[in-house]
Amino acid sequence: MIVHQVFFWLKNPKQNLQAVLEGCKKIGTLSSALSYQVGTPAATPKRPVIDDSYHLALTVNFRNLEDHDLYQEDPLHHEFIAEHSEKWEKVRIYDFEVE
Repeated sequence: MIVHQVFFWLKNPKQNLQAVLEGCKKIGTLSSALSYQVGTPAATPKRPVIDDSYHLALTVNFRNLEDHDLYQEDPLHHEFIAEHSEKWEKVRIYDFEVE
């Protein structure tokens, strides 16, 4: 399984958080995705190893690398990027393969 984690830092979170969150929900349901989760930083106790500076996180699970690649090329994924990319200041992606 491939786990695709996306962290968004928004330019104007008060104005844009809900729209980007709804967009994440939409692309999380693409047929190549096995499952997804989307949300905001948890109110866990502060520790030096925790980075909660992001505004929104999306995790999408894929059966394999081929499904991940289909997701990346899906027209709805490209539409999400085109519609929302001006709303974010920074995006970081962490992909890993489950052992």
